[in-house]
Formats: sequence, structure tokens, C-alpha cells
Amino acid sequence: MDYPVETRISSLTAVRRERILPARGEVLVRPGEQVEPADVVARCLLPGDIQVIDVSRALRMPRERVMPLIRKATGEPVRAGEVLAAHQGALARLKPSCRAPVDGQVLAVRDGRIVIEAAATPFELQACLPGTVTNVMPGLGVVIATTGALIQGFWGNGGEAQGVLRLVVDHPQRPLRARSIDASCQGTLIVGGQIVDEEALKQAVDVKVRGIIAGSVHAELCPLLRSLPFPVLITEGFGALPMSQAAFSLLQTHVGREALLNAAFQTRGGIRRPEVLIPLPDTRASAREESEPLPLQVGAQVRILRAPYRGMMGAVVNLPSAPQIVESGLRLPVAVVDLGEGKPVIVPRVNLELITSR
Repeated sequence: MDYPVETRISSLTAVRRERILPARGEVLVRPGEQVEPADVVARCLLPGDIQVIDVSRALRMPRERVMPLIRKATGEPVRAGEVLAAHQGALARLKPSCRAPVDGQVLAVRDGRIVIEAAATPFELQACLPGTVTNVMPGLGVVIATTGALIQGFWGNGGEAQGVLRLVVDHPQRPLRARSIDASCQGTLIVGGQIVDEEALKQAVDVKVRGIIAGSVHAELCPLLRSLPFPVLITEGFGALPMSQAAFSLLQTHVGREALLNAAFQTRGGIRRPEVLIPLPDTRASAREESEPLPLQVGAQVRILRAPYRGMMGAVVNLPSAPQIVESGLRLPVAVVDLGEGKPVIVPRVNLELITSR
């Protein structure tokens, strides 16, 4: 049996999600505690950046002459704006000085330069979803269990956000347009069929949406998506693909509800799918737990992950028992996939992703 990567779309499921600190710190909750999205579950101090200050350039003097003018030594604290080095003499106040750019500590003084480590920044980790703390990892974070609707995506630009779901299109084929993103979208997670131009993205930034969920995006827009101040999740792939009816209908059902959009995307060192989680009332009697991966079978809905059919979806119509020689020249297990465009195509099974709605 082959067990391909799986993307899930579920109207109600029980999930467990890790909330991990970016650096070691302190966990503030215990197993069994109920948490809400805004609750702080852990905190830490993020190390400050290292800055190198060129004193000779600031004072406009040769390096060999600035060392006696430096007022700070290794290990001493500094405050932003504090004088680190200055000219001497009657006219010193008329000449430039060297000041600390940030609060921090002096790490080294040598060769006319001062190395400063900026002060650590407090960081608070929020739960971001309602649920029960099931596990605590001391110094690292927690695991939270909850129930809700789940839509896993194809690609994300990183980051996460929480907001109310808002549809700005009436059909999964419709692209996002700037004219449909108005002031009412501020602070929401907007949903559209496709992302086809920059104007809609610029409008979303101006309106200050919290995130975007769309079926597809033209690949040339990905660099712009990575620079946006909010997360973007693509459910289907690159090109001009409509959002699947299953995903669109599920989002449409929950318009007006709070949702968590996590656009983190990882393909190496453990697959991690971007996802939308819509917390729902705790009805565990009907919510199914996340289960073991499903095998690839005839009739399964799949998405192709590699060119020339990358991002296209279809149904498996045959699973030949014998490996076949593919375009790369390798002999691999393959699947025959009907893309709904005429003759089915032969695809290496390793290039398939299973789409499930369990």
C-alpha cells in the first residue's frame, strides 16, 4: 500500500495543535486547563540583535586615535541615545559624537568598533484557539485539544492570524478584485476563488485585513505574497484553479465565525500543511479524531505535486501493479489519474497528494 501526503477537509474533527515558544521560556498553564484564543499560555525573552558601531566613522577620525575616546567597556550596559564616544577639548560640543542606537550591553570594544547586543524582547505566546491543554512541555510550550472544521491547504506564505471569516466572492471560480475589498473587510480573514493581480493584494494591505484564503495564485505573485504583513493560504495550487467546492462550501457555511489561519508551510523534515481551523462547540461524540493516513486507492481524489500537471486535481482510475518507466527515466510505481480533460494521465505515485474529507 502507498500512503501519500494527505490534505484534509473536514466539517467537524477533533484536533491537537502544538503552541511552541521561539526560545526557551516559561509555560504558564497546566494540563487540563481551559484556554481561550487570547490567553497567554507561555512567555520568553527573545535575544536581541547584535550591532557593530563604527566609532571611527562616527567621529570622523582614524581608528588608532578613537580608542582613548571610547567611554564604555566590555560588559557595561548602555541606553539608547547614550554617548559611547566623543571628541575632547573646547570645541568638542561642535563635533560629532557616537551614540548607542539601542538599549543593550557592550560585548566587545576593539579596532575602533563597539559591539552591542540589544536588550532581550519579551514575547508572549497566545493559545490562538479555544480548547483544553492536554500536554505541557516545560520551557517549550503546550499542546491544545479542540474541535472544529478543518481545511488544509496547498501552500502558505508563513505566519498566522485570527479573525472573522468573510467571503468577498460568490463562486469558487471568482478572483479577488480590489473593488470587493472595502472597509468592512478590516480585521477579517477574506475568502476568494483566485488571486490574479497585485491590485487586490495592495487593497487588502490598505484595508488591513488579517489574512487571505484563496483557491490559487499565479506563481509570479508568490514573492509579493511572501512580503505581505498578513498570512495567505492557497488551497489548490498555482495558476488559475478555482477553490474546490468542498472547501468553498465549508468556508461559506461558517461566514461570520472566528477562525485561525496558519499559513506555515514545510515540505522537508516533516510535512506541515497550512490550514484554516474554525473552532466549533465541543461535540466530541460526533467529532472524529485525526486518524491514521489513508492508502492510495482507485477512486481517491488526488492533487498532482510536480510538473507538467502540478496543482491539477483528479480521481485515481487505475493503480498498475508493476512499476513503469516515467519521463525521468526511472522505473516507479504509478497511478492513472483522470483530470477531467480527456485522456487520463500517468503520474508517479510519489508525486500525488491525497485529498480527503473525513
